[in-house]
Amino acid sequence: MTTPSSLGAVMDLLGPPAPQHGGTADAWREIESDLGFALPDDYKTIVDAYAPVCLYEHLYLHHPATEHWNLRRWMSETITAWSAVEWEEEIDGDPREVLGATDLRFGTPDGLTPLVESNRGETIFFARDKAGVPVIFAENGQVEFSCQAVPFSEWLRQYLNGENAVGPGSGIFYPGPVKFRSLPQTPQDTESVWFGPDRGM
Repeated sequence: MTTPSSLGAVMDLLGPPAPQHGGTADAWREIESDLGFALPDDYKTIVDAYAPVCLYEHLYLHHPATEHWNLRRWMSETITAWSAVEWEEEIDGDPREVLGATDLRFGTPDGLTPLVESNRGETIFFARDKAGVPVIFAENGQVEFSCQAVPFSEWLRQYLNGENAVGPGSGIFYPGPVKFRSLPQTPQDTESVWFGPDRGM
């Protein structure tokens, strides 16, 4: 029996994709041109399939080709905000140790790039460690970082399953199917709520 990939597992958990937006390929190229490197394929697949959306009323996925909840704009604003932080010499789970860097950078090939955020203050970043291995950093809103050498899709699977994806004791499990809430694209849009497949829990 073949073990499903992290991407396949999390998309089974989420269920059928939402209606697609146009211009996605060009929008991704613009974001990656800004950054100077490619974002993870599994992250782009998940965003293309479901965003812009709020999962469980707290985890937000922006989309690269929409006017509102636009990923490129959110990413740029988030990189600017994090870059303005004056970092202490020591922080919990200091990313500089994993990255092999003396300075903490954001939105650069040798730094942290924001992927998603929550209204609990969490920010999730993509990076590469000093050996070039892709890693996911999760910041819990209290300047405490945790790091996993897993794809974004595996991190999201853990998060949705109530595992400690944002550090020790961070997991919150919501029984039943994953809850989605659409994010309005215009002032006239109304939000809609739907649910993923039954998880039998």
